[in-house]
Amino acid sequence: MTRSWQEWLVRQISLAGDFDERILNAFLKVPREVFSEFHYDLDVVYSDNVIVTAKDGNSYSTSSQPSLMALFMSVVGLREGMKVLEIGSGTGYNACVMAHVVGEDGLVVGIESNQRFFKRSVEVASKLGIENVIFVNGDGFYGYEKLSPYDAIVITVAVDKVSQHWVDQLKIGGRIVGPIDVYTIDRQPAFVFEKTSDSLVAKHLVETKFIKAGGLLGNLNETNLERLSKIEKRFSTPVEFLSIPVGSYEAVGVFHLASWSLCEKSGWIYFVEDEGFARWKGGWEVFGKMELIKRIAEEWAKTGFTPMMLLRFRYDHRMNFERLERWDET
Repeated sequence: MTRSWQEWLVRQISLAGDFDERILNAFLKVPREVFSEFHYDLDVVYSDNVIVTAKDGNSYSTSSQPSLMALFMSVVGLREGMKVLEIGSGTGYNACVMAHVVGEDGLVVGIESNQRFFKRSVEVASKLGIENVIFVNGDGFYGYEKLSPYDAIVITVAVDKVSQHWVDQLKIGGRIVGPIDVYTIDRQPAFVFEKTSDSLVAKHLVETKFIKAGGLLGNLNETNLERLSKIEKRFSTPVEFLSIPVGSYEAVGVFHLASWSLCEKSGWIYFVEDEGFARWKGGWEVFGKMELIKRIAEEWAKTGFTPMMLLRFRYDHRMNFERLERWDET
């Protein structure tokens, strides 16, 4: 009975994209319902939808939309023999599916901060006899250096930024994929980050909606507010105004991805640097000395203020912004 429902799920996933047979076959090998502490009818379990798999107080674990997970696996080039790190593994369904994709010679390491969800993932993987997956209870911000380097990193929780630890633990040529929580405008675009010999290059993939990460992966707004509080009282009058000919929804997304420096206070969106700050008012009112925001604005202007989904964001290996490019630029 379950096999028929899994085949139905695979047909739904196939309609959403042209995915490798190895990825599709992996969904046939892992029963989704055993990862949930809640009972669902099989037509719900094997629909191409998010389902809640566990609850612990105010914390929830979900099994993400299968076709979206297939997309994430596809864009990082998941294949046999790869070593993969998953951030936010929940009760373990996606990690176990990926374990079948990478095969016996590969390995999946899933990190989950909630101990109860982590324990269930270990129990279910053991019950299913999946030996090439390891679950770790901890803050995914730190990755898992012990088993690095990784060929790919898959993020299944909305994070404020890309952790430096992930970049350090990723092989040259490897990719990171996952949703970025642009918290100031309630937007979670998924991006693909590829590590080259001297850069990290990001491209927009798709708009998403995930559970927001906690811990060090979900506190960037608070961190930037603390930075703002230390310098805000030093300035009372803006020194200049940066005019941006796009709305806040698009502009804030670009500046978030380029800088990781935004926060929200009293209805204002702020951009914080070490010697000044700016706030959004149909453009940026600049207070103090602001170098990074000007460079981002200049780089974006060179592209003709191309929409975020058509931009490449380029950083060095320390996640410092370098430049913006259109996808069709060489």
